[in-house]
Formats: sequence, structure tokens, C-alpha cells
Amino acid sequence: MAKHRFADVWLSGLAGLALLGGCHSSAPATLAQPAEPTTETNAESTAPAAVPDPYHPPPRDTVDVPLYKAWQQYSLQCARCHGEDAQGSSFGPSLLTALKPDGEVPTKAEFLHVLGGARSEKGMPSAEKMGIDSVYFDGLYDYLKGRSDGRLHGGRPARRES
Repeated sequence: MAKHRFADVWLSGLAGLALLGGCHSSAPATLAQPAEPTTETNAESTAPAAVPDPYHPPPRDTVDVPLYKAWQQYSLQCARCHGEDAQGSSFGPSLLTALKPDGEVPTKAEFLHVLGGARSEKGMPSAEKMGIDSVYFDGLYDYLKGRSDGRLHGGRPARRES
């Protein structure tokens, strides 16, 4: 029969205690008492407080359907490089800065030129290669220009049905 060292026996005893729920104190367990009912009859006091959802904030802007569709296209095709709110990333520049009057793409004509493939040497594929239909070009410009000018906020806008 193998001889056990004191430390081995002691450690196995601790493992057994852990399986059984560990050590218990000699103090008696106390049960939580239910809260006493309140006498308030105000319906607002009994309604649960609305907790803001940091992952799904409410829309800050309401836009027409074409602008909403442009936001969708931006989110699907452009956000992976230029960031969720067009503020740029380590991979693509900020479009909010680029579309300012003193930016690299200050006009709609230059924006459309870039979508046509003018920046392929910098890694910007043409809209055709990305699969963006030209029917969204005007809306993309309007959405990004609105973000650049501060008229539109980041995040998902609400869609106004016309």
C-alpha cells in the first residue's frame, strides 16, 4: 500500500470539503424577509423604471425612406472600413472630415468620382466592386454630408414613411 504524505491527505480533505459545500460558520443562517407592502396607490410608483439599453439606443433622427436606405447601404458596405458612424477607423479615413468644405472630398461631384473608383490605389474599391447600386449614390452623399455638417447624428435613424 502506498504511503501518503500529510500534504496530500490534507489537500484531498480540502477537495472533499469543496465538494460538500465548504466550511460552514457556526452562526445561524438568516432568511431574507419580504418587503413590506406599500400603501401608495399611484400607478407610476408601481411601474418599473425604464432602463436605457446601451446596445440599442433609440433613434435620434427621423429620415425619409431614401436616406434610410442609404444609411443601410453605408452600414452594409462602408462601415467596415470607415467606422459605424463614418468617423473613420485604423483602416479607412473619417468621411465626416473628408466631406467638410476644407476636406479631401468637399463636393458631391468629387464624392461620386471616389465612388467610381478614383481611390483604388489607396485600397478604396469602386462602388460597383462593392455591390452598391448607383440608385443609392445621392442618398449616400446626403446621409454622409448630413453627418459631416452635424445635421444628422450617429446610430440608426428612424424611418419616416411617406
